[in-house]
Amino acid sequence: MFDPFSSSSCKTPILHMDAESAAAGSVGESVSELMRAMILRTIEDFKGGDRLKVKALDYMNSEDDDYILSFQAICKHFGMDPVKTRRAIVTAGDKISTRRRTM
Repeated sequence: MFDPFSSSSCKTPILHMDAESAAAGSVGESVSELMRAMILRTIEDFKGGDRLKVKALDYMNSEDDDYILSFQAICKHFGMDPVKTRRAIVTAGDKISTRRRTM
């Protein structure tokens, strides 16, 4: 299982996009969905027990923006400021719902 909070020194991208799949958009949509899930999981972990909260804070405070699934890179992908996003998560308490809305 992938652990976004592990302190792996491996910087190898986990995704390789070929031109055809990138043009189709399916890979890009999948990556965006994964990134969204990472942020939601970070919020859930921050609201969780002490151990999970510490790992969520470590992940959000990481300065790594080269890794595609780093907090910095995900925020930038969605056009969010990482500092403001981190502050919003930390100060929100239970105001942020991570439940997926259905239409």
